[in-house]
Amino acid sequence: MKPDAGRKRQAGRRFLDRLGNSVEAIIDGSGIMAVFAHPDDETIAIGGHLPRLPGIRLLHVTDGAPAGMADALANGFSRREDYAAARKRELAAAVAMAGIPAEALLPLGAADQTVAFQMPELTRSLAATFHGSQTRTVITHAYEGGHPDHDATAHIVHAACRLLEERGAAAPEIVECPLYHSRCGNWTAQDFALRPHPGGREIRIALTPERAQGKQRMLWAHASQHRTLARFTCAVECFRPAPRYDFAGLPNGGELLYERFDWGLDGKTWLCLAEEARRELGLPRWF
Repeated sequence: MKPDAGRKRQAGRRFLDRLGNSVEAIIDGSGIMAVFAHPDDETIAIGGHLPRLPGIRLLHVTDGAPAGMADALANGFSRREDYAAARKRELAAAVAMAGIPAEALLPLGAADQTVAFQMPELTRSLAATFHGSQTRTVITHAYEGGHPDHDATAHIVHAACRLLEERGAAAPEIVECPLYHSRCGNWTAQDFALRPHPGGREIRIALTPERAQGKQRMLWAHASQHRTLARFTCAVECFRPAPRYDFAGLPNGGELLYERFDWGLDGKTWLCLAEEARRELGLPRWF
């Protein structure tokens, strides 16, 4: 029998209850995997809570280096591979401050800005990773129309869990975090976009001064990203149980921040890629 979505949301709420009831309590992270698109996304989303989750594993879908060389050259690198290696070193240094060892870092290896074009194969890889690691809870991006890699990462996480369900295997509960999106034309960071399901419990946890200072040091460790990371704060981190999404519909009422930048995707292309991935994976419209 396939797991019921309502039971999975309840499981997500139980994890969030443990997270929010005591902001200093240590939680066993051995069954938890955080899946984010880029090195530094984990620090923005949950950096203040990482020290509370010993045993957590961090999986990054991309290496943080776009195929186009603009970002690499702006940071003084003449090769994409060298830029990716620098971002890997920054990531290891940042999460080490939260007690996360290098062996807890798992790469899927996609280039930055390409996740949407590889969703079927990345989904299958992620499903195998969840199953092999006995992951019970996954923390990932909300579907919010901010960066195309973020939305595509949300897609592959939800699709991987649904694939496991379809096979009769245990699938992890999904907890989501906001990074950024557009709201009335303005860049909005660290707050959820449109609420996709009535009554979905959102928690906002204010970081203690010590946790906030630790998170700030982690952000500084991502030295190549200082300009981008300057827009984020270390005051609050937000979480909620993820709903079932219709990835064939645009998020955030169709207001897509990434259409204002040269990040390799627009809404029309997203809809085509999402539908192609759904059909190839044999998934229902909502998953």
